[in-house]
Amino acid sequence: MTDATTGVPPWKFWHPLPFWQVIVIAFVMQILCIIPLVALNQLAGLAIPEWVASGIAGAGMFVAVRFFANRRLA
Repeated sequence: MTDATTGVPPWKFWHPLPFWQVIVIAFVMQILCIIPLVALNQLAGLAIPEWVASGIAGAGMFVAVRFFANRRLA
């Protein structure tokens, strides 16, 4: 059986990680950023748009994927 990372080209930012791990990291980051924002909107009445949390989650996802990719490369 072949390794799941053999088909990932080195120019992709998640290079040594399989794509399913990138999807899981993205899902977790979205949950971690959206839930507190919705709680602030509902409980505190703050009118923060959801795209702010999605943008923060996207940036956090990139940083987390690079962290795990670099750790796997080391």
